[in-house]
Amino acid sequence: MKDHLQFYLFLLSIPLIVLLTISFSGGAPSGGVTGSPGDGVDCTGCHVGADTYNAYGLTLEIQTNIPSGGYEFSTTYHITVTQTATGATDHGFQITAENVAAAKVGVFSLSETVNTQVDFTGHFVTHTHAGDTQLSWSFNWTAPGFDVGVITFYVAANAANGDGSTNGDQIVFNTKLIGGVLGINKAQLLNFSMYPNPSDGQLTLQLPSDANQAKVNVYDYLGKTLMQKSINPDNNTIDVSNLSTGVYFVRI
Repeated sequence: MKDHLQFYLFLLSIPLIVLLTISFSGGAPSGGVTGSPGDGVDCTGCHVGADTYNAYGLTLEIQTNIPSGGYEFSTTYHITVTQTATGATDHGFQITAENVAAAKVGVFSLSETVNTQVDFTGHFVTHTHAGDTQLSWSFNWTAPGFDVGVITFYVAANAANGDGSTNGDQIVFNTKLIGGVLGINKAQLLNFSMYPNPSDGQLTLQLPSDANQAKVNVYDYLGKTLMQKSINPDNNTIDVSNLSTGVYFVRI
C-alpha cells in the first residue's frame, strides 16, 4: 500500500495576490455572486430586495454522492442543484466550493453542456440561456489531490418573471458542508521531516530510514501541480527558489 502525506510549505517574502476574472456568455454575471466568504457578494447586488421577495415560494436543494464525512483525493463526484418554484418563467443558479480559509477548492466540470456552463477557472458552475427554463441542473466536481480541510458548497438560485428587469425576481441561498478528507490510519504515517519551513531556496525532505525513494509533488492552493521530483536518501532536496511567495502543499 502506498502512503501519502500532505504538508504545508511556506515561502518567505511579500504575499502574492492573484486576481481572477470570470466571464460568462449567459447565466450568472461575471464574478462570483454566491454569497460565499470568498465571493463576498451575492445576486442581491443587482436584484435589490430579491432575497426577501417570496412570490414563487422558491426553495433550493443540493444533492451529491460525496460522503458527508469526507472526500477522497482527486475523486470526481456528481452534484445536482434543484429548485422548487411556482409561477416563475425563468430560473437560474450559481455554485462554488470553498474551504474554511475561503479559498476555492476542487474543480467543477460539466456532465452536459446545454443547460450548464463552467467558468475558465473551474470554480463556478451556472445555468446557460437555454438552461433558464430548467428547475434542476447536474454537473461534476473533482476533489483536490491533497487535504484542504472541510469544504462548503455555496449556491445562489433565482426565479423570475422573464420581463428582462430586476423586478419580480426571487433569490434564495443554500450551503452543503462536506467533512475533510476521509480518514488516514495514524499507524500508516511515515517518520518524515521537511526543512527549513518557511523556506526561500533549497528544501530538504528527510525520509525514514527504511524508505529507498519517494515521489514529491508541490501544489499551489488551487490544487495546480507546480513541481514533481523523485527523491532518495542521497538526493533529497528540491529547489523552490523560483516559486512566488505564498503557501504551498507538498505531497510525499
